[in-house]
Amino acid sequence: MSTGLFGQTVAQTMPNQQQLEQLKNLPRAQQEQIARQFGIDVSMLDQLNESSVTSSGEDSEQRKNIVFPRGTRFDENGDPIIPEDVEKQFTRGDKELKPFGYELFAGEPKTFAPVSHAPVPANYIMGVGDGIQVQLFGKESLLYNLTIDREGKVVIPKLGAISVAGLSYTLMQELIQNRVNERLIGYEAAVSMGELRSIQVFIVGEAYKPGAYTVSSLSTISQALYVAGGVSDIASLRSVRLMRGGEVAAEFDLYDLLLSGDASDDKMLQSGDVVFIPARGDMITVKGQVKRPALYELKGDETLRDALRFAGGAEDDAYLSSAQLQRIVNGKRLISTVDLTRNSEDLQRNLAGGDVLTLSQVSDSLDSSLMLIGAVSRPGHYEWREGIKVNDILRNSRHDLLEQADLGYGLVLREHGARRNIQVYQFEVGAAIRGDAEENITLQERDQILIFSRYQTKDEEEQKLSRFTLTEQEKEEKDRKQLLKEYRMAFLQDLVKEKKSSEEELNDELKEANRFVPLREMFGSSEEDEMSVEKEELALYSRESLLEPVMQRLQRQRTENGNTPFVYVAGEVNHPGVYPLVENASAEKLLDAAGGLKDSAYLERAEITRVNIGRSAAQTDYLSVELDKVLNGEVDIQLQGRDRLNVLSIPEWQNTYEVTLRGEVNFPGTYAIKRGESLTDLIKRAGGFTDHAFIEGAVFTREELREREKERMQLLAEELQREIASNMITGTGDSRASYSQMRTLLADLMSTEPVGRLILDLPKILSMNGERDIQLKDGDTLHVPSKADSVSIMGEVQMATSYRFDPELGVNDYISKSGGTKEKADEGRIYVVKANGSIMPFKDGSSWFSFGSGTQLAPGDTIVVPLDTTYSESLELWSKVTGIIYNSAVAIAAINGI
Repeated sequence: MSTGLFGQTVAQTMPNQQQLEQLKNLPRAQQEQIARQFGIDVSMLDQLNESSVTSSGEDSEQRKNIVFPRGTRFDENGDPIIPEDVEKQFTRGDKELKPFGYELFAGEPKTFAPVSHAPVPANYIMGVGDGIQVQLFGKESLLYNLTIDREGKVVIPKLGAISVAGLSYTLMQELIQNRVNERLIGYEAAVSMGELRSIQVFIVGEAYKPGAYTVSSLSTISQALYVAGGVSDIASLRSVRLMRGGEVAAEFDLYDLLLSGDASDDKMLQSGDVVFIPARGDMITVKGQVKRPALYELKGDETLRDALRFAGGAEDDAYLSSAQLQRIVNGKRLISTVDLTRNSEDLQRNLAGGDVLTLSQVSDSLDSSLMLIGAVSRPGHYEWREGIKVNDILRNSRHDLLEQADLGYGLVLREHGARRNIQVYQFEVGAAIRGDAEENITLQERDQILIFSRYQTKDEEEQKLSRFTLTEQEKEEKDRKQLLKEYRMAFLQDLVKEKKSSEEELNDELKEANRFVPLREMFGSSEEDEMSVEKEELALYSRESLLEPVMQRLQRQRTENGNTPFVYVAGEVNHPGVYPLVENASAEKLLDAAGGLKDSAYLERAEITRVNIGRSAAQTDYLSVELDKVLNGEVDIQLQGRDRLNVLSIPEWQNTYEVTLRGEVNFPGTYAIKRGESLTDLIKRAGGFTDHAFIEGAVFTREELREREKERMQLLAEELQREIASNMITGTGDSRASYSQMRTLLADLMSTEPVGRLILDLPKILSMNGERDIQLKDGDTLHVPSKADSVSIMGEVQMATSYRFDPELGVNDYISKSGGTKEKADEGRIYVVKANGSIMPFKDGSSWFSFGSGTQLAPGDTIVVPLDTTYSESLELWSKVTGIIYNSAVAIAAINGI
């Protein structure tokens, strides 16, 4: 007696396992009818069917995981442990090529169970041991799982024995169906294949795991190789042999399968067959610009055309006219150049073992081309033709140039001579587009045109340009950077390889001009990265970014007088620094290169420093230049290498200072002031204060003080980090809670914005008629709030808030109104931040500076109850940091309240 899956006791009527399997295959209506006959709960049929699906899925997974990568181990549950170096199997080294095709069968069998779930072909020959499923439909549905016996027959109930061995799968189906139609009136038969018979074959030779294997009767040569874990490292893939009865029944060239998908020679196996894998024959190597570089096995009289076919053909950028073929002849390795273009006779050249065929890449340089680089709408390569000029490439400044393009300065770079020295031609971009004959340069093949940005840094560019323009450029920024890298590579590829000692001379000149990244710093990085060395803050097409590779190339060249072809400009120009010496260089062109003069430039006189190198010494001369005449075209001075132009500043020229007044002044805003102007004078210019001004609470901030506070806070943060780390390592400190408080304190400090507040008593300053006035500086700001009628309280109290000022209340009264102090409050260090920013300690009446009856509190004051530092005695900076945070918070609150 037993109960379980079925809803009642069914010991006497319980169907056996074969009957349950037959039940699963019947239609739902018949399942319910039979279930009722056996006394099975009909509701349990779904569970029965689900178990069938699960079982089928598990069987499928088990069948799927018969073969695993080589080196796989299995745990106690039978689950595979895949080796970490699966990708390195059959690999001889990181840079060495591997033999072709071996990875296809690079598996290791877990089990030798036959794979019997493959589709059965129509011409499959039935044999002893094969299973047949016959399902009858009619008055009742019947399912029979039959097996061909040793006499080649199957016995079907109600029909008797039928001989099927030796018939094809299709003929067997037709025979049984015809018998059913003839003898069983009202029945139809569905005949399908059941379990396939198993056969034993031998896999020998250079198999990974040679031996005897039990496989399905549908197995072929390739499937047998798969079950045997593939082939060894020295196996031949070109002549896998099927031996039957001591003779070669078939020879399978796996290259036909791998290269063409031709499996016509992949014959089915029979019981007792031997699959023999010989050692491989001669090998050749095909590498370089081919689609599948690898080692390939030779078979017969194969040629260079076959080698290209093995490798999948040449890449599109392969240089077929001049490939290299290395061959070993009489113990020596010889090299020959072969033509692999279509219809070439060299393609018929026979291969020999050990040959190495290498296809190189065509040159990256473009013939009959020009390159346009910089702040242009469509950078890249353009077609060159005889007589082409700059304005044939740049036709319209609005459509062909970016918004930030500098219309006053452009360069054309041109190589000449066997040493590939470069000549630099300067032109005015706007005039060239208009067609000015002097500026519209006639271009030569492989010229490079550089168009610069007017701005030097990304921040400056973002501030001056519209957001729409930048967004459009960001969409193609990746392509632009790649093109810029190609441009840099074109100039610096020789330098990367040579790294000549003469770089030291350029380093000195570049450092002196303080413009470019030193060469030694560039060469310190890896060769892959050194071409992309850029200062992050530079605009993409700034003068520094585009000129750097040009300057490094020019440093190897010399002018006729032995000087390096550089010129320098310093002083009151928009872009001072070092520039290439252009053809017909002059002072006017150098000023254009430097972005023109600043308003502060002194036009009556500038100075050129010139070094003339003689046989025994160098002589320095000074030339005076009248810039106004140079700009008017009245005179011009030709420049030579290493000339330095210094543009002087107008005497007593001062930059404009700006000071901001905010809040309760009659005319708030930003004012331009002269040097030495005082705060009192500026307040008078602004019309004084309004009737609602709270002068006692004025906040005066200064930019240089803000920078100092920022540096101090950074230093304190670093010290705090060190102390926290030290406490954690040494185990000092009170608890984890204390450590958490320290981390919170550090986060608060780093998030606190410095204010740069200068504490001052503004009413007193205004009443002293300028005796203690403040001299204003650029960037100063005066914040004047409205009249205050509140007192604030913050820190370690139960509720930090603000209260209406009551002259009858003291500090303790306000603390009581806020719910009193917290447990970790330091009641001995309570202090009051006055409205003007000054700090008054509170000692509860114990000293002369204490707040007695509360009358010393005034509107706008803030009571601060700090954290008790004894909770973290090991942290020495605790009190300093908390003080900074609280005081900054008070100042920021005062400013934000305006």
